[in-house]
Amino acid sequence: MARRARRRGRGTGTVAAVAAVGLIALSGPVTEVAATLTATRTALSAVSAPAAALPGPVTVVAPAPAAPAAVPPVSVVDIPRPQQIEVRVRPGVPHGVVPELHVPEAVCGGYANPRQVPPGVVPGVASATVSWQADGHTEVQRYRVQAVSQQLVAGLQPEPPMLIAPQPADCVPVTVTFQGLTSGVPYVFWLEEEVPDTHGVLRWVQVGTSAPAVIG
Repeated sequence: MARRARRRGRGTGTVAAVAAVGLIALSGPVTEVAATLTATRTALSAVSAPAAALPGPVTVVAPAPAAPAAVPPVSVVDIPRPQQIEVRVRPGVPHGVVPELHVPEAVCGGYANPRQVPPGVVPGVASATVSWQADGHTEVQRYRVQAVSQQLVAGLQPEPPMLIAPQPADCVPVTVTFQGLTSGVPYVFWLEEEVPDTHGVLRWVQVGTSAPAVIG
């Protein structure tokens, strides 16, 4: 019985020893896990970073100002002052008197180009006398005068009365007289000259027009 008790006691002790070892073995990992969890949950204290890791102050270098442009020296300009001007007058001409120019009269009157010969009109009873100064140009062959009525009629206007006068041999007035004009009606008289063109062909060229004249 004593041997059985010893055997049982040995068995029991072995089991107890194994259990104790197992507990020790199991207690190790559990302790590390608990320590790990505790370290994760604990707030870390602030650690100051080394001075070399922080950025240093930045130095801004401004560009040097440009040199001012060279300013040319200001030159002194003399302002002219009014002075008396001496004018020499041609001998024989009085001072302050404009010389008079005398243009000689043209042969048969007028210098206009183209030539203008305004006719004069003297109205009469159902008539009119038209006169003008003869043109001194040698190419003038004849004159033609037309009495144009200023009273319009219905439809086509009638042809105006016409008279032809030859070119005189001297610078004298030329006169023509119209008969059978309508009394109380104003007329304008056209004066034309017959002259050759550049090819020698004769043509009529108007050289003057009278003012309207009312026939008596």
